[in-house]
Amino acid sequence: MTRPLNQTDLNIFKLAEFLAGVPALTRPIAKQYFRRIDKFDTKSDDSPVTIADTLIEKKLREILETEFPTHAIYGEEYGGSLGSGTGWCIDPIDGTRAFIAGKPIFGTLVAFCNKGFPLLGLIDMPCLDEMYIGYFDESLKYSSATLNGTVISASKKIELSEALIATSSPAAFTELGFEKFQIISEKCKDTYFGGDCHNYALLASGHIDIVMEHKLAPYDMMALVPILLASGAVVTDWSGQPIKTQNAGEILAASTAELHANALSLLKA
Repeated sequence: MTRPLNQTDLNIFKLAEFLAGVPALTRPIAKQYFRRIDKFDTKSDDSPVTIADTLIEKKLREILETEFPTHAIYGEEYGGSLGSGTGWCIDPIDGTRAFIAGKPIFGTLVAFCNKGFPLLGLIDMPCLDEMYIGYFDESLKYSSATLNGTVISASKKIELSEALIATSSPAAFTELGFEKFQIISEKCKDTYFGGDCHNYALLASGHIDIVMEHKLAPYDMMALVPILLASGAVVTDWSGQPIKTQNAGEILAASTAELHANALSLLKA
């Protein structure tokens, strides 16, 4: 980090540069505790939380409050709100269960949101040394999705029979929601479970073709959306509407408009 950004600095390009510096401050915390967790707490929603989750979120809040003192912050561990104004949505460790189990497929998510939409996102995978940054603003007609500074793009697949579909866990769906997932996955070439935020990064970089999930919080979703859109993918809720900060916790992402339409038609059937 250099000097604090001021209001004249709030363009998406400078914000992206700011986000690129965040992993240098958060990765050391994740790596310090990775495969060294011997106890964790369980929150009211039955999800686990570790000391790494809380310390990373504290660090992120410290950074954001210093650089953007007027911006709202909403995070998984310490709450807050976004509303329709300008703010940041953060998940210190997406994939805490993987982190606890010693699996390196967990990430830190940070999103910049404005007027109810996520415009800029970071998916940082500390153990894989993968930093995905994307920004997308259709009204201003600019977008970018990169992995460690190299431009990435989603695959060009259009048929479900050619597509690889992924989701984090059957347990992350309602019973009806998982039935809907199975209707789509049965039409696909292969199905993968696990992965959390990395699934979306792999979709944006052309390796997975569809990701579908349910019962997500805003901090699970906001950082993913700009990266996916900038990669050329299509991402909506289950009714086909854009993902906003206020949402139903549903996401359907696909590498092309045609593939998304094919999956959405089954979802709505």
